[in-house]
Amino acid sequence: MQLPTTLTRRQAMIVLAAAVIVIGGLLLFVLNMRSNKAGVATANLTIWGTDSPQAFNDMIAKYTGPGSGTQTTIRYTQITASNYRSQVLAAIAAGTGPDIFEIGNRDLPQWKSVLAPLPATLAGTFNLTTLGQDFPDVVGKDFVSGGNVYALPLSVDTLAMIYNKDLVNTAGIATLPTTWTQFDADVPLLRKVNASGQLTQAAAALGGSEASIPDAPDIVFLLMLQNGTQMISADGSSVAFAGTGGSSGSAGQNAFDYYLQFANAASPYYTWSDSFGNAEDSFAQGKTAIIFDYASALAAIKAKAPFLNYGVAPMPQPANASAAVNYADYNGLAVNRNSPNALAAWSFIIGLTTNPAYESIYTQDTGLPPALRTSIAADQTDPVMSVFASQALTATSWPEANSGAIDAALNTAITDVLSGSADPATALQEAQTTINGS
Repeated sequence: MQLPTTLTRRQAMIVLAAAVIVIGGLLLFVLNMRSNKAGVATANLTIWGTDSPQAFNDMIAKYTGPGSGTQTTIRYTQITASNYRSQVLAAIAAGTGPDIFEIGNRDLPQWKSVLAPLPATLAGTFNLTTLGQDFPDVVGKDFVSGGNVYALPLSVDTLAMIYNKDLVNTAGIATLPTTWTQFDADVPLLRKVNASGQLTQAAAALGGSEASIPDAPDIVFLLMLQNGTQMISADGSSVAFAGTGGSSGSAGQNAFDYYLQFANAASPYYTWSDSFGNAEDSFAQGKTAIIFDYASALAAIKAKAPFLNYGVAPMPQPANASAAVNYADYNGLAVNRNSPNALAAWSFIIGLTTNPAYESIYTQDTGLPPALRTSIAADQTDPVMSVFASQALTATSWPEANSGAIDAALNTAITDVLSGSADPATALQEAQTTINGS
């Protein structure tokens, strides 16, 4: 049988379509090879966090480090803090979670099972040695587990003493207290009481519950750590800050008692009540001389009282302490275990957090202190940020299985004592029992 020497119109169209498919495939292959040779990443990275979009979008717009390229997009989404944990976990479970998300420095135990640690393939770029060289020691304590790095920060914030300069000067206090003993001596000078024995001016916001002092648990935990309290059991399986059997005299109990005395009307150091309302508001209104808060609170204070004459001083330490102990609160960027772009995500995190230029954009937009040691050194001449920067070097924390539940249990203990429904030793022991049973 003789084959036709010419193609029909339909046959010609089939041949043409096949040629287009083949040529298109070859073109995509060549472009992909060129992209790989040039080291251009093709991943589209998504980031979730509680920070304002401006901070991340400004960094992303300037970012040209590892993981960047013409075929890469990096998108940030702000999640409401109150829904953050549940929303992130739900998205990860559904397979729609972000590549990168923020975790709190106290929360690694809660997130570890859904995180991808720093890949071994990037050890030549970043490892435990460079972690210690780049960041304060607390970062390694918070975000390293089993020899693996799980997150890196753009900032390290700490509790500090924020004081009203006018009230301190009026009280005749020429030198700010550096120890708790000195602070105790200043309380009667700063406190004002009317003829009925009611507080009209608080020396400091101390002794109250979260109803008036949102960071009350953090302040108590700091006092415990400064007092040498063993926060967890030797095997790390349970909290131990109350001691055993509810016995008084333990380091944790002494710290708890010390905190509560400032809200005890029978104490010579009585200076606070939850009835004073929110501590930050009371401070902004000039009704409270001192609050203990983070740098993150300064922007709100300025917004509420633009002309308030305030200053920032280091957190008081125990008398005769051999070394300062400060309390850290900050976030780190971590990678979703299920991310198909885990390597690119970690490359981006390293490139972002270890470069002072990008960190500077973040700290300027958020008003938070830096995390890099080089930036901390530069900030030590700043009249306000120098306190937070220096304290980052002596900051600590402790491993918490569930920081939210622990804070809630301690706040209940404070509330029970203030209401008279429990004595301090019983309340603290019950908090410990509640945490260990949850």
